[in-house]
Formats: sequence, C-alpha cells, structure tokens
Amino acid sequence: MQFFEELTKYKGYREPLWETTAVLAYEVGRMLEHAMYLKWKPDDSKARLGFYKSELMDALAQLELICESLGVDFDEWKEMGIEKAMERFTKKEIKL
Repeated sequence: MQFFEELTKYKGYREPLWETTAVLAYEVGRMLEHAMYLKWKPDDSKARLGFYKSELMDALAQLELICESLGVDFDEWKEMGIEKAMERFTKKEIKL
C-alpha cells in the first residue's frame, strides 16, 4: 500500500487515492489467496483449479488497470520489483 500512496503523492495528488489503494489491497489479497491455493492443492479437481487460475488472472488484470490509471507501466514495474519501483518514484531508498 505504501507504494501506491507514495506514487499518488509523487504524481501530484494532494492525498493518496484511498479508493484506488483499497481496490488494490483487495486485488492483491485475492491474487495471493488464489496463488496459494494453487500451490497447496495442486491435485484438486481440474474445475476448481481452473476457477482459481481464472480468478488469479482477473486480479492481475485489475492491478494492471490500476497501474495504468496512475500512469505506471505495469510490466516495467512488475519486472523491477516493488522496492525498486518505490525508490524510482519517491527518489529515496525503501526497505519493505
């Protein structure tokens, strides 16, 4: 969450976009939940695994839209990693 709060401040907003960060928190949580399910239950039914994979892909798509709305290149940010992305936008070293 700190990354998006810092980014919205950097982009010139007076206050962080709480609605955007709330949606982001939900999507990240959903993404982690589905990724963990796929990791822990790889032998579950194909239908259930297909559902979790599609939910994971949907959460990633939502994250990409949020990044796009903030003017951030999602693919570059994803490759860079969150700590490096925060450092780039805030111009200070960040340790999570």
